[in-house]
Amino acid sequence: MTPLRHERRRAVHRALALLVTVLLVGGLLAPRATAQGADSASAYVVRVVTFGQGHEVFERFGHNALWISDSRAGRDVAYHWGLFDFNEPDFLVRFLTGDTRYSMGPADPRLLIEHERNAGRPVTIQTLDLTPDQARTLADFVRWNALEENRYYRYDYYRDNCSTRLRDALDRAVGGAIRRATDSARTALSYRRESVRLTDGAAQAGIDVALGRPADEPLSAWQSFFIPMRLRDALREIQVSDADGHLHPIVFREQLVMPPDGRLAVTELTEAPRLAPRFAIVGVVLAALVVVLRIMAVTRRGAAWGLAVLGAGWSLVCGLLGIVLLLAWFFTRHVFWGMNATTLLLSPVSLLLVVLIPLSILRNRARLATARISIAVAILGCLAAVVTMLPNGPESRAVVALLLPTHLALAWALRRGTSVAAPRVPRRLDIV
Repeated sequence: MTPLRHERRRAVHRALALLVTVLLVGGLLAPRATAQGADSASAYVVRVVTFGQGHEVFERFGHNALWISDSRAGRDVAYHWGLFDFNEPDFLVRFLTGDTRYSMGPADPRLLIEHERNAGRPVTIQTLDLTPDQARTLADFVRWNALEENRYYRYDYYRDNCSTRLRDALDRAVGGAIRRATDSARTALSYRRESVRLTDGAAQAGIDVALGRPADEPLSAWQSFFIPMRLRDALREIQVSDADGHLHPIVFREQLVMPPDGRLAVTELTEAPRLAPRFAIVGVVLAALVVVLRIMAVTRRGAAWGLAVLGAGWSLVCGLLGIVLLLAWFFTRHVFWGMNATTLLLSPVSLLLVVLIPLSILRNRARLATARISIAVAILGCLAAVVTMLPNGPESRAVVALLLPTHLALAWALRRGTSVAAPRVPRRLDIV
């Protein structure tokens, strides 16, 4: 196939994808013979648009928008929150200290939907059955919120994000009906479990390490709406009052718009995976490596060097991470990083071993101090394990399974009274 013909085919595919989106989404603009459309005084059609998970870490938690059509004013706009700019001054510093400034703004709804579809994200469009007054109240609020002087806010990834802002705006318009229906409904969810459910790999492990006890509190259904997909699912069951006080479902119609090729970027899990077993495997493998190196180090100098490097490197990583967690706990606005039992496993005390382990293994120096400090680090790790097993303790068992085995193995390997291969002494040459 020639390059020109290939480009033409790609252009045709893009045009067809856009046409399909317009046809699918355009059907939602049709007049309706229910409360919202039957009343000639209502000029608004309100929809909640929910975007499923994407590839990027910040896309794993989903996204949503309010799509408001105003036939009288000729406006057709999607409003969404959680917007940020990496190039904003001091963005990184603000992000690290928990003082990030995010914003909301308008977008072309069809272009927004098409963009997310092409990224492999499923799009759910829920048309709402609101009274004219409710729709007008919502439209007036989001237009006011989109003004330059009102659009910025301090972001909180759990309590004040794109989805909670949409939730609050919609709840305000329906007189608090959503909160009344969901605030007292307890769930088996927590901020940690939801975060683990929606991520994987290094991000999943990092989140589990970083989160403290506040992230383990059971959530109400209302609180769980920080996840857009949870809010989408709940709206299917919620009822609101019409102008006469009669209850009816808030969602009038729902449509699912899939990616053009039908392939999802990420398949959303229904519940959080159990991390403890897989973390335990990694922890046991690392601990076994320490034990093997320690046994071999008695006769092999190379194994002694390997043990020294592994022990010092492990202690360096643990100590530095511990400092980060303590700084986040006491000196930032990251509420959910506080009261973190993981700081017992990732203790800054480990930094002492970065120097002491090589001295002890390779130079036979400071062996008593090295043994005592390694035992202290292991005891702190055991204390973390006990804390996680207490009633209402932190859900950090997976982190314990990952880190504690290596701490224990190092404490055994560095105990006083064991020996390693003697260091090589350069030969002395006597010149006669």
